Amino acid sequence: MKTSFILTAFCILSLSIFLIWSKFEANDHDIAIAINETTDTYSFSAHYSKSNTGRVERYINGSISPNSLAGSANDYFDASTVLTDGTTFHIIEYPGKLQIILDKRKNSTASYYRIKKMCDGVKELIK
Repeated sequence: MKTSFILTAFCILSLSIFLIWSKFEANDHDIAIAINETTDTYSFSAHYSKSNTGRVERYINGSISPNSLAGSANDYFDASTVLTDGTTFHIIEYPGKLQIILDKRKNSTASYYRIKKMCDGVKELIK
């Protein structure tokens, strides 16, 4: 009898802690944005609410149209891509996190400004 009471109390406590933790995890509204630029590279990193991942992906797909990044809001991907205009960049994306790295030596000035404008748009989107 005493053992079952302790086991039940432990299960209720564990369930309560899990529910509280999952509520805070789902409502993660911390935003962190970092832009690093050197003479050779442009790098954009962002950490944002996981609930904004679908919006960010749709914005990026609209910005790089007619190309698109495959996947859904819950997918993880790490890929180097070449757009139809010759722009090449590396993107790492998963729910709540995004990193884009552009090598300026391998891209034209127009490509650099296109990716920079896209990253500025993502920054405004997640604010």
